[in-house]
Amino acid sequence: MKIAYFTDTYAPEVNGVTSTFDKLSVYLERKGVQHVFFAPDYKNAQAQRSDTTSKTKSVHRFPGVKVGMSPNSCLSFPKASVINRLCDRFAPDVVHVSTEFGIGYRGMKYAVSRKLPLIMSCHTDYCKYLKFFGLTPLQGAIETYLKWFYGFSQKTLVPSMHTLECLEEKAYKNLGIWTRGVDAGIFSKRYKSDNLRHELGADGKFAFLYVGRLSPEKGLDLLLHAVREVNNRFPNKAIFVFTGDGPYANIIRQSGISNIVMTGFKRGHELSEIYASCDCFAMPSGTETFGNTILEAMSSGLPVAGIASGGATDYLRHGYNALLSAEGSKDAFTRNLVAIMENEELRKTLSENGLKTAMSRDWDGIFDRLLLDYAAVIKENLDSLPKQVS
Repeated sequence: MKIAYFTDTYAPEVNGVTSTFDKLSVYLERKGVQHVFFAPDYKNAQAQRSDTTSKTKSVHRFPGVKVGMSPNSCLSFPKASVINRLCDRFAPDVVHVSTEFGIGYRGMKYAVSRKLPLIMSCHTDYCKYLKFFGLTPLQGAIETYLKWFYGFSQKTLVPSMHTLECLEEKAYKNLGIWTRGVDAGIFSKRYKSDNLRHELGADGKFAFLYVGRLSPEKGLDLLLHAVREVNNRFPNKAIFVFTGDGPYANIIRQSGISNIVMTGFKRGHELSEIYASCDCFAMPSGTETFGNTILEAMSSGLPVAGIASGGATDYLRHGYNALLSAEGSKDAFTRNLVAIMENEELRKTLSENGLKTAMSRDWDGIFDRLLLDYAAVIKENLDSLPKQVS
């Protein structure tokens, strides 16, 4: 099987999609499955790229432009002739399109023009984001475009049942689940570092952690409200670590709160240490289609305070492996953070059950099922071709 991936987000950009593709590519290389990525070129981050060319994998990069709402992203609009030439040379058995814009659009057009099996994966609920950027008037046009775009897919995969049900309500067809896993070898409480806690200023204090893009749609106004309330009630007893970057970073910096620590994006062992060295994971976002960072926190032994909305509700249970509050409820989210901070027995329960949840999500099994989806659309495509008369 030969697979062509088209994506508008790829390493070194840091998000759930790029993390998933990193894991998937390693799995495919190990299985000997030939694959190619068509992805943006992040000119200012070439030193951080880890492109490899081997018998099984290659990456084609295309220059693009920065995106105002997501300054770490890059939108590329390659010529159809270039895509056609490169992809024809590779001769894929199936095309997987993971985004809806420049490169993803080209991937869709290529698959349709060559009558190739086409799988798409939907990772982001853009319409939920619009209100945070004052773009709600565009919702109708965006909904129309997205439904048209995904209409070309033989199978549209989403990361959670919550997301699948939302798309079913909008009359999307051919939906399936491509869920997410976690690597317990990378995210583990054994990476806890007293030296890092000292560097963060967490000696003798309770360390709350947020990991993800710093952007309005992530509900960070709830977290800033909680920071102020916790500081008022428990002065000098807590710190708040923000790991990530994005357009909301300046608002956090301008808050003037002295016990906020901003680390920027972290990868690899540094990220593993940050998770394991904090005491509670605070996820105020209700817009996640899955929530990869929540699983990473659980695998690292952290109790979780989250939101009872979005894809994370597929695996989060209030009082069992997390404390959940209604989306947008600042006071309820704050109460949950305080409850976790004050109650050691509660922390132990949430941590133990969260670890069980994380351990039940093995990447290999998830990717095995993805290969079955590829095989199914390839067979479906072959079955639909006109039969030759001998």
